[in-house]
Amino acid sequence: MKFIKLFLFALLMTACTASFPTNISEDSVSMGMTEPGSFRMGSDSIESSSISQGEYVIKSAYGSVDVSTSNFDEKVDQFKDLVEKYNGNISDTYLSSNYQGLKNFSITSNIPAEDFDEFLVEVENIEKFSDISINANDVTTYVLDIDSRLLSLLNEKTALEEIKLEAKTTSERLEVQNQLRYVNQDIERLKGQKEYYENATSYSTLTLNIREGSGISLFSWNYYFQRSLNWIEGIVGVTVSLGVILVPVYLLFVLFKKIRKKE
Repeated sequence: MKFIKLFLFALLMTACTASFPTNISEDSVSMGMTEPGSFRMGSDSIESSSISQGEYVIKSAYGSVDVSTSNFDEKVDQFKDLVEKYNGNISDTYLSSNYQGLKNFSITSNIPAEDFDEFLVEVENIEKFSDISINANDVTTYVLDIDSRLLSLLNEKTALEEIKLEAKTTSERLEVQNQLRYVNQDIERLKGQKEYYENATSYSTLTLNIREGSGISLFSWNYYFQRSLNWIEGIVGVTVSLGVILVPVYLLFVLFKKIRKKE
């Protein structure tokens, strides 16, 4: 009789736990289910980007800077060095150019969350932001909910293990073991969700577009000067390449003619 009561109690706890959703995923965060805070800025200096006050906040930023052609590579290297200085990592890069031939370098970096605000300020010391958008997604409520359900499941697991010890027959032990399997699966799933949130909140992300000479007009002498330099560089490159091929051919031709004359 005691076994039946304990078993019914365990089933009741299982039903209560199942009434909570357990499929919180990365998609639910990216879709903004937690009402993320955000703001956009122009080229003004960053004073503070502390938007959410929760313990678990996923923060990301998207910004652009405009640099001159002569400083483009230098600015890219300075930004990479800054990421390394803050013990961050670069997860994605993409280099493209527009119809004018001006380059755009997109780089995504991950920075320890506790240093992210300071990092953004130092980025502006390299080059002022043309625009920046900072987003913060507070997932503290989800993490607290996960902790609550984990505690409930661990208590349920303890109760089921006690019931299993008191089971008299093989069928009773198998039935309890089956319940334990489902409880353990739920525990591992919740632990995985909490680990995801902890990893996602330990690093903040900045996607930065470094644009070469953005805003140069087709009627600006700077534009034509930069294009002329590129054309000259291209002509020199073609000339050198042709010289490397044609000079040996010419020398062989002259040598062949001299040999024919001797004959």
